[in-house]
Amino acid sequence: MTPIRWPRAAAAGVLVVLAALIAAERLHTYDEPLERDITTYAVIGHELLAGRRLYSDLWDHKPPAVHATFAAAEALVGYGAQEVYLVNVLAAVATLLGVFAAARAGGCGRGMALWAAAFWAVISGDARSWANQPNTEVFLNACLIWALAAMLAMRGDARDGARVVSAGCLFALASLYKPVAVAVAAPLALVHVAWPPGERPDRRRALLQAVALAVPGALAWIGTLAWFGLSGRLGDFTAAVFAFNRFYAGDTVANLGHGLEPGELLGGALIGAVPLAVAAVGLLAAARARRFGRTALLALAYAIGTFAAVALPGQFWPHYFQLWLPLVAVAGGLGIAALQEAAVPRRPWLGRAAAAALLAILVAQQAPSYGRSADAWSERKYGTRFVVWRERARAVDAVLAPGETFYEWGAETGLYFYSQRRPPTGVFYNYPLRFGPLVRALSARTVRDLAAHPPELVLIPLGEPAPMGHPVLDWIAQRYAPVEVPGVGPDVEALARVGGALQARSRRAAPPRGGEPGSPLPRG
Repeated sequence: MTPIRWPRAAAAGVLVVLAALIAAERLHTYDEPLERDITTYAVIGHELLAGRRLYSDLWDHKPPAVHATFAAAEALVGYGAQEVYLVNVLAAVATLLGVFAAARAGGCGRGMALWAAAFWAVISGDARSWANQPNTEVFLNACLIWALAAMLAMRGDARDGARVVSAGCLFALASLYKPVAVAVAAPLALVHVAWPPGERPDRRRALLQAVALAVPGALAWIGTLAWFGLSGRLGDFTAAVFAFNRFYAGDTVANLGHGLEPGELLGGALIGAVPLAVAAVGLLAAARARRFGRTALLALAYAIGTFAAVALPGQFWPHYFQLWLPLVAVAGGLGIAALQEAAVPRRPWLGRAAAAALLAILVAQQAPSYGRSADAWSERKYGTRFVVWRERARAVDAVLAPGETFYEWGAETGLYFYSQRRPPTGVFYNYPLRFGPLVRALSARTVRDLAAHPPELVLIPLGEPAPMGHPVLDWIAQRYAPVEVPGVGPDVEALARVGGALQARSRRAAPPRGGEPGSPLPRG
């Protein structure tokens, strides 16, 4: 059996089919109730398009790239599930092409690079790592795998200059989504210096190229700081993205140690043993094959950086582990390519058989999830929380008149996303109002926002901490009274603005309850 030759047109056709498969996978969970990070990005993107300003009004502790991405998607297709689907598919397809390019640049033939792309298409929506929805990791994956492809493509020739610039720009963009991207870039640069490309390795030139890799990132962050500085928001930006994140992560050295614990290192709740084993065996096989030596070292550096990027924030949320998935796909392709090369010419079919077997295992691992409904995907990942809050958003929307607003003392930005109601304050979460270095400043900002644009309705989940004497809660207590809102549930206190339109409507609609006509309604 002779090796299969893949013309470029045929390979492009396969990639189109795999892209369509990814689009279909994401379509299956198009209506999934979304977790709060994603709805926050969408809400902030919507408010940015309405003219509100990031960090000085709209508060989040992520860098600006993710909010700009969602704003751009909304500008193209509108506000709602369609924008989430768009960025989701585009990021996954960009990563698909990056996996193919990385495998190809790393020494795989076109056919084996297509197998690597197929591995990605199957595992890219992994439910255990929440990978079917677009948190920041999907954008990191798209940037970082293409940066790896650019570094793998270096050959010690004149074209390496363009590859260095490309990789540096991709690292810079990734850092504007999440600064932990630097943890992946740094070990890749070190390997590039230690094992330069080309038949006559030039370590001095490699060192200069490694320095050049950092230049786009430095310029990107200098430009970002200058932008917020010139617009008078530098303090708000640095407080959110640097001061709060230092508090959020805590001791980063201890986090790295915690990441080495078996439960965290293996990501047992996430991608499982099979894909990680694929990566390990693939890199081992590639390292043993002389032609794949530098490729295997760069892939190993990518793996070390991925471990650090997962561990540094100290939270170990399942979606962090998505960062392993592109490496799993590339390493699987590299390992099988090394196996196939060792078998040629005696058993050229062996590589294809191994690739088909691996793909079958990955399909068997992922397929059961697609027998579940979109709501069941959400329940499997997060429990019933976001299913319930989506329904509560609809209940809130039903009780409010057009143009009326509400505020929730909590963290459920899905309420604003699903009701399509504009939030009266840009501080959506109450956790920076309760702890961390910004409690006083953000609490004062929230009170000012609420006073300037008093919402008709306030929701206070009874499970949320409500510290005595908190300025936001004190402001609410002085101006709001209990009201019944059908559908918000017994574990949420609903409050209407005293003398407001909602309270007046509720009193007119309420049946007699044995008290004075027009007396405040009991808490729902």
